[in-house]
Amino acid sequence: MMTIRQRLLLLLLPALVILMLLGGLADYWIAVATTRNAYDQALASVAAAAAASLHSDDGRLQISAAQRAAITRRPDSEGSTLYSITGPGGELIAGTAQLPAAAPSPGARGDSVSFRNADYQGLKLRVASLRSRTDAGAVTVTVAETLQRRASTQRVMLVGKLLVDFAELDVTLLLVWIGVYFGLRPLSRLRERVEEHSASTLQRFNEADAPGELRPLILALNHLLELRHDAALSQRRFVADAAHQMRTPVTGLLAQLELLLRAPGALAVQSELTTINRGVQQLAHTANQLLALARAEPVSAVGESFKPVALQPLVEHMVERNIDRAVSAGLDLGADAQAAQVTGDAWLLEDLLGNLVDNALKYTPAGGHVTVRSGVEQGHPFLEVEDDGPGIEESARLRVRERFYRLPGSPGTGCGLGLAIVDEIARAHGASLSIGAAQGRGTRMRIRFPRAT
Repeated sequence: MMTIRQRLLLLLLPALVILMLLGGLADYWIAVATTRNAYDQALASVAAAAAASLHSDDGRLQISAAQRAAITRRPDSEGSTLYSITGPGGELIAGTAQLPAAAPSPGARGDSVSFRNADYQGLKLRVASLRSRTDAGAVTVTVAETLQRRASTQRVMLVGKLLVDFAELDVTLLLVWIGVYFGLRPLSRLRERVEEHSASTLQRFNEADAPGELRPLILALNHLLELRHDAALSQRRFVADAAHQMRTPVTGLLAQLELLLRAPGALAVQSELTTINRGVQQLAHTANQLLALARAEPVSAVGESFKPVALQPLVEHMVERNIDRAVSAGLDLGADAQAAQVTGDAWLLEDLLGNLVDNALKYTPAGGHVTVRSGVEQGHPFLEVEDDGPGIEESARLRVRERFYRLPGSPGTGCGLGLAIVDEIARAHGASLSIGAAQGRGTRMRIRFPRAT
């Protein structure tokens, strides 16, 4: 995706290109007009000097050889100068015969110079004609030059101007980029602050130190964060309240079922009561899972109760609590706990590890092994539960984190919340859940916490 800077530059680029084209046209017009006026003025000066140098000799107008040499020059690669001086009757006094003259413009006064473009013997000429009055009568002095010098000068001027314009365009783009870069720095800082916010840190942004243009955006973000916080808190309270309301009658129902199962008169319906008991136990488990999920929901208050938590005692306690269950299921449950410490909520971390151990014990067949580990690897504390059960296909390792999702053919009557709870608690602690395959077969669940500081 394009950044704001790139979009602004792309929006400005067409305008700058159009300005460059208009500037090029203006440069061309200036180069043509400037050279035309300068060279026309030079031709007019030559014509005026020739007219001033005319003198009468025995009633005939003549021009000195020095003045002729001053008018003409040796032809070169850039062109040559032609001239003609005609008398009152149109007779040629000096210069090139049949050189086309420029007709005077309407309303022109005497001694005025007229200009025109003309073709003469295959040459493109710029012609200047001066009509002047002398003692012998009116004469016409015509001076013409080829257009090569003008065109060469125009090219030099135009190329020089275009190079300057291109340099100005480059400098303008650079200044625009610098202005956009520094102008958007506050927005970049705001983006970084937004990215630093996780689902568990929904604190407001401080709008006091923000530029005026960004304050409406920050106020809108703060309003959105408040709505998000209120919605998450409301959902958390609803789930917790519903689960709590379920636990009280379910706990009483379980107690009554236990008493009923021991009653002598219940032998006739022993099978039905056992089925009901399993269902109620499952309901109680679901209520407990919902409570754990509600505690793990990411709202801003979660991180406020974080304290240092030692992982080694947590692992040892979890193994001790489940050892009887493992023995009755024919499993080898062990601990490989190394000292490690994280900052977090002890109750949530106990729920996290309890769900991982519960899954491992539930899915590992009799005779299998379950190992619970803690330690530090490359500076990152971790919790890990490894089993040699059936394992989880790589294609399903993302889906098992979803709420209420269970792998097809899974044993038991779980509700599919265990790994969802683990994932929520891990993210609330800034940790990550990775699901891999154990050596040979089975599953390795690892919670990798942020680097210890």
